[in-house]
Amino acid sequence: MRYGPRTPLGMSLWETTQIVTRAFDRELAVHGVNRPIWFVFLNIDEGVHTTQRDLARAIGISDATLSHHLGNLEERGLIRRERDARDRRSQRIAFTDEGRAAFEDMKRAAFGFDRELRAALGPERTADLQAALSTLATTFDTGEPVAPNLG
Repeated sequence: MRYGPRTPLGMSLWETTQIVTRAFDRELAVHGVNRPIWFVFLNIDEGVHTTQRDLARAIGISDATLSHHLGNLEERGLIRRERDARDRRSQRIAFTDEGRAAFEDMKRAAFGFDRELRAALGPERTADLQAALSTLATTFDTGEPVAPNLG
């Protein structure tokens, strides 16, 4: 057993998060992307945060960092940026056909990774983990927006 009853729970959560995150990063790298790009694509797909400013805030990175990522994605032909008709200072972000196909490929990889996580635990322990994580999130939630840690 990697963690025993004396291991501080916060330490176990932190270390496990780092290990699983690195494994997910490796899976994304196979598809030529990283977590910031994954979260950009997820948000574009959901259609909720379609302006550059909203998108940066939603994924927890600066406008400048997002602008760098978006420039790269635009050069690769995966997204397009257009001025918002209602607010010319804002840019809306959307997939190109190539970007949509790349996102579908990433999604398959992400769902495959989720299947691996679930297989490692089995159905009962997966449900127990989800319940335990929900309890912790509910207990310690301050109501602040939660952006993914992309560091």
